[in-house]
Amino acid sequence: MSIRLKLSLLLGLLFLAAIFNSIFTFQLESYGEEKLRWVIHTHEVLNETQVLSGAMKDAETGQRGYLLTTNSAYLEPYHNGVLIANESFIRLKALTSDNPDQQKILDSIEKQMQLKFQELEETIELVLGSDNQSAIQIVRDNRGKQYMDTIRSLFGAFINAEKVLLEQRKGDFRENRAQITTLIAVEIALFIALYFMTITFLRRSFFTPLELLLSSVKKLEEGHKLEVSDVVKNDEMGHLLSTFFVMSEKVYERERDLGFKAHHDELTGLKNRLTMPQEIETVIDELQETGEMIAVLFIDLDRFKQINDQHGHHVGDLVIKETAYRIKYAVRDSDTVFRVGGDEFLVIVKNIKNITDVHNVVNNIVSEFKHPASIEGREVDISISVGVAVSPDDSLDRKEIVKFADVAMYAAKQDKAASYRMFDKGMLRRGSD
Repeated sequence: MSIRLKLSLLLGLLFLAAIFNSIFTFQLESYGEEKLRWVIHTHEVLNETQVLSGAMKDAETGQRGYLLTTNSAYLEPYHNGVLIANESFIRLKALTSDNPDQQKILDSIEKQMQLKFQELEETIELVLGSDNQSAIQIVRDNRGKQYMDTIRSLFGAFINAEKVLLEQRKGDFRENRAQITTLIAVEIALFIALYFMTITFLRRSFFTPLELLLSSVKKLEEGHKLEVSDVVKNDEMGHLLSTFFVMSEKVYERERDLGFKAHHDELTGLKNRLTMPQEIETVIDELQETGEMIAVLFIDLDRFKQINDQHGHHVGDLVIKETAYRIKYAVRDSDTVFRVGGDEFLVIVKNIKNITDVHNVVNNIVSEFKHPASIEGREVDISISVGVAVSPDDSLDRKEIVKFADVAMYAAKQDKAASYRMFDKGMLRRGSD
């Protein structure tokens, strides 16, 4: 191996070490930010709990003031308290949606809140109806106090659980900070080790060869015969690198072949159903920006079982390949063809300006099957049924648009006068009938 290659490898190692250090530090920082967000999130839950508790107290205070004075001004804090409490409770449910135990406590709090609000509303309505004695009697029954005591007890359990979570999350955050500190120490040790590796490399690659060269020159000066081994060291690194390169190329080719086979039909070479949902989702999302349309064509061979039974599965496979070739030949370069089942194909027709474009593409496909195919010296008639659904006219949902094209395809099979049918809502009703 040449000195230049060795030096390049060393510089590459230093560069990779710096990149790895940056990436790992960034990941730790991201992890730390996530832990910090959870700490902040827990504080938000605790703050929202205080807001909810305060709103409940405001509502009760407003109700008590109105019962004692019948001054309608006290109804404002009551109504505000009820409104804020309900809004705060909704936010609290959303903030703790990831915690089933806290959700159960909140469900219990919600029941008690509704009972408390019903009690408050009942007493206010009695006073409004000039039945003050009944309202005061309800207050004296202490139902409201019991509700509030239960709510306070539940709030206590809820807050204690959040405080435990807060301490755990603070601990996770502190642990992350400690990991970053440890990483810095490891980095220092790593770069010290790289420093000594560099010194060792320079000594082996420059100083030792220079000493060997000086020794060889001295031998020449003394008239001794110079052996090649005196100047060039026996180094097999070049051979190892070339072998590794060949092996990595084989691995890469194998992975590429496996990736292709995973997403393509082995018989026809068309894309298979694995990539179809994402591609349909993508082109539907793009419709909002382009203002164009797409069409999904569901294609099924007619009497394919009869072909298999009459000519055998080998001929059936050749018919599938011929069908795939004709469909691929008939569509435009921008369109995508999938084989989604044994004798089923799907086409995504893109960049549609008007519905005429769809009919043109479908007619091109249908016209390709007007003539029989020559399969191993015999003529085989291939006919297809095509169902067409258009987005956004028919649907903007990926699953629905495929379903509608499938429904239209079955309608085409039943219609002896047409090779394809456009989807309409009436097909769903007829299908349900």
